[in-house]
Amino acid sequence: MAANNAKSIYSIALQKSPSLTISILDSTDVPMPVNDTNNTLLLCLDKNFLLIDEEGNRLKSIERNFKVSDICFSSFLQQFLILSMKPNDYTLYSLDPSLHDLKQIIKSNLIMWTCTCFQTMFIISEAYKDSGSNMIVYDLSKDWTPIKTFTPPLSCKVEHQIEKIRFNTDGSRLGMILREKCSYDYQYWFELRDSIDMTVIVKTNIHPDRDTWCWLLALSNQQFLATLSRNKIFFLFDSNGQLQETSGYDRSTKFLNSIALLNNKWLVVQTWTPNELCFYKL
Repeated sequence: MAANNAKSIYSIALQKSPSLTISILDSTDVPMPVNDTNNTLLLCLDKNFLLIDEEGNRLKSIERNFKVSDICFSSFLQQFLILSMKPNDYTLYSLDPSLHDLKQIIKSNLIMWTCTCFQTMFIISEAYKDSGSNMIVYDLSKDWTPIKTFTPPLSCKVEHQIEKIRFNTDGSRLGMILREKCSYDYQYWFELRDSIDMTVIVKTNIHPDRDTWCWLLALSNQQFLATLSRNKIFFLFDSNGQLQETSGYDRSTKFLNSIALLNNKWLVVQTWTPNELCFYKL
């Protein structure tokens, strides 16, 4: 489906120079979650986490010894929930940003690939080695026993995998990036789903031209913003899951990494080569 010619506040902001650019020594391909309570950003560096405020101040560095697959912030727990993906060691951690306390919560035999939360609802997608993904649902007001599990074909088809999941801002929908292995690479697409029963509301194909990394950000008005790394393209999906706008990123960088919405007034873009955080005023 083709996007229309409307210019969103996000594409308009990205056409301008960033208001603030921060150089970082290293980075990983992990989304930057935001603590909405105090408007801080958790940046995942090579061997540590770094808390940054909306003025770019580096508040705290927290060491870690594992690779991260995904992170989200729980407003209910007031903690970051972090998925690790060491070989044969797949663990969910929590991080209290006020105490800088990193705790192990649960382990899994499958790769815990992506996660999202809304109020007391927390969902992890686990990936099988070859294909297929589960979706494990938790109630954060209770213990860490799953209240529901979706397996193929309800989670996705056996030959597909779930790359990213994000609740929209009222919790009624899930935005999802899925992929399927093709002869030479992966094919990606976006799905909008009911967050209770996982019913697919709409599916929109994305043609990344052999670009294998997609990121997904929930926006404040029920929209979603997805990115492609090598092609440096942003896809804006409206509240009905339709592709609303496609825009490129023209700065002199080789790769897009993760994106974040900070305090509803900053779109933060993390890039590789150069390794930078770019703050765009909305």
